Amino acid sequence: MVHDSQVPRSCDRCHSLKERCKWTPGCPQCERCTRVGHVCKTRRPIKRPGRPPAPFVTSRVKHSRRIQQWPGRTASPASTTTTTPEPDLSRSLSPVEYVANTSIWKNRLSAFGQLTKPELALLDRAVHQDDFIQLFVLGPSFCDAHRQKLVFHLLSSRHTVLDGYLAFALSMGDRLQANNSYKYAASALVTLRSLSVTDPVDSASCLILGWQILHFVLKLGGGELLEVCSQTLSLIKPYFSSARAIDSAYFSFLTSLVVTETAECLFKARKPTLRLDHPATSTHIDGCVGLCTSLAKYAYDVATLNHAMHRTCRSTQLQDADITWSALIEDLNNLECQVRSWKPNIPIDFCQKYTATEVAHMMCQAQVMHTALLLIMHRLRFPFGIEDATAFHLASSIINCMDMALHITGKRPRGMDMPLNVASVEIADESERAQNAARFSAIGKYSGVFQERIGNKMALIWTARRSRSDMYWYDLGDILSCW
Repeated sequence: MVHDSQVPRSCDRCHSLKERCKWTPGCPQCERCTRVGHVCKTRRPIKRPGRPPAPFVTSRVKHSRRIQQWPGRTASPASTTTTTPEPDLSRSLSPVEYVANTSIWKNRLSAFGQLTKPELALLDRAVHQDDFIQLFVLGPSFCDAHRQKLVFHLLSSRHTVLDGYLAFALSMGDRLQANNSYKYAASALVTLRSLSVTDPVDSASCLILGWQILHFVLKLGGGELLEVCSQTLSLIKPYFSSARAIDSAYFSFLTSLVVTETAECLFKARKPTLRLDHPATSTHIDGCVGLCTSLAKYAYDVATLNHAMHRTCRSTQLQDADITWSALIEDLNNLECQVRSWKPNIPIDFCQKYTATEVAHMMCQAQVMHTALLLIMHRLRFPFGIEDATAFHLASSIINCMDMALHITGKRPRGMDMPLNVASVEIADESERAQNAARFSAIGKYSGVFQERIGNKMALIWTARRSRSDMYWYDLGDILSCW
């Protein structure tokens, strides 16, 4: 029997988001679902009327709990006897307030009662602690915005993203916890593959889920990088187009996926999913790629051209291939001019807004990303073994710039694994490549699996280089097709 107080009930979506569900008389959908175009459903089980059963506690304990859960609320005699619904802190407090008030965050974290204490500790570290978050952004100035989105989606999109959070958090623990992370990763991947993205809110949750799975793969896997990035970006692509407004706080998550996918596509001669040509990228300084957000679209263009050259080179229609190849060379010339003329947009208050270390690392990142694209285009034009002096000079420029940034700041520069790998294609000495990876790879710092994978990739490339005399960059797609 349905209690009178439960009619009308809020719809499932408003209930899960803890939004007020308003109904217009005679309308089959609530106002929010009508406004955003959702199908309004109410299929969750009906709760029993009355208070849920609870173990006996004294009035003094009840009173202290109520004060702890409602900060700033004064106690009254009635508060120990009157049942008042507990406020939903995920809606009444912003992510900024959560970050500022650690006790509130700890209280909400305890709601994940199905997790063990070590798992909760790892989840707290992955979402809330600066020293850990700084592994995945360029510096401390970007931590707050990054953490706010992590906290917000953990609380508001829990059923969608929780398995991804746990997979990532546990992968950073000891061996036993890392082994347990695989079950959460499998569940998160199933969620990603079955996810239906119908609005910007869903797309943001999908982006966060994909980011978590990506970093799980970087830590423990490697071969599924391209699949995870492509799946996520395909789902969110309609909602991150140039015609839509984008919350800039999501850019670091988006560019992390975009740059990782583009790097994989550049080596495997695939076509990337998303061209990051949103107008905001011309001025935005990102927590993942810093000053290079406006360069990301050219990285997409180089990868697309590399893919087209790879396909055309293997075309069976020789006459059509000759015509197409001439057009591709013209495209390469035009693209090279655009990349050479690119310069980062540096705001006037750049040095005041960011720390000296962040400024040095972002300037280094802009230079090495730019040089890496020029090196790839050089190898699209000339095969390995031809014009090697120019290629080696570009590769040395990348390594020297990273070395200078490390020497000046005393800290390993972040977000430079892609140009480091591009430069390694021109470094014949295996021990030198390994030494560079150990010094400069930000991902390799926390993932030995990733570092080993990159070492194996370079070994494959150099084996092919020594056995072939006419190998271009786009031929790497055949060498690494099964890798």
